[in-house]
Amino acid sequence: MEFSDVLRTRRAVRSYRRDPVPQDKLDRLKEALQLAPSGNNREPYRFIFVLDPAKRERIAREACHQDFIKDAPVIMAACCEKGYSFDTAIAVDHMVLAATNEGLGTCWIGWFERDVVRRILNVPDNMEIPILVTIGYKAVEPEVKPRKPIEELVGIDAY
Repeated sequence: MEFSDVLRTRRAVRSYRRDPVPQDKLDRLKEALQLAPSGNNREPYRFIFVLDPAKRERIAREACHQDFIKDAPVIMAACCEKGYSFDTAIAVDHMVLAATNEGLGTCWIGWFERDVVRRILNVPDNMEIPILVTIGYKAVEPEVKPRKPIEELVGIDAY
């Protein structure tokens, strides 16, 4: 897929087929995380791919309270050292765009009970969990939402 097509077709997916994501696709998503830049190349993060259906169900039920999350065949939990959520977001966005290129849908999940996810996934206390991402094949194509004109988003040389 052309990169501009990846950018134009990426959508938040909240309805997934139950088909598993093949290992080769997961490997390419992991590689996208690895290739992402971070300040001073510190890579202050770790990513947990949750494939176990029972753990995904627990995360959806106990931490997220959003049913669609358990239907995704993969939940990726992004963990980072405290204060490094910016670097982590860059890596996650690389992975999300790679997933789109692989024909997969994703959804960033920012509203969830972090301490519950920490307990389910055994994340150490020195790490934050800024984001979860659901990953899988779309059950339905999300609608295209209108975007603001570029002139409202970008200034040249001043606000």
